[in-house]
Amino acid sequence: MINNGYDATLSAQLGGFDPLMLMGLSTLGMMAAGWLVGPVFGNMVFNLAYRGVVGEFTRKDSAFFNRIKQHRVDPTASSLANPPPDYYGEKIGSVAGYRRWLKDQRAFNLKTGRYKATKASESKAL
Repeated sequence: MINNGYDATLSAQLGGFDPLMLMGLSTLGMMAAGWLVGPVFGNMVFNLAYRGVVGEFTRKDSAFFNRIKQHRVDPTASSLANPPPDYYGEKIGSVAGYRRWLKDQRAFNLKTGRYKATKASESKAL
């Protein structure tokens, strides 16, 4: 084997690490960097590709989050035995999930005695 040639350079330790160890660590490092930076570039590409509907998405998201804020429970009534159900609506993934979330919020309010009747339910009672 040639001591001062190309092979010696490749097989030398780099920064005190074995070359295979360095390759593995650099692969993991690049994966982590891609995981962190990928959403930024993905959002930029999506916003450029769908410029016409981004405003509508933003308006609908804002309206949805306002509805979540309006209908979520008061967490001060919770306890260890009765935790509030999905306060931020993070588990909502569909219309059926949203309806389930509303039912859970109403059940929590009924259980804690903080149910606020709406005008529609008040008019039915009359």
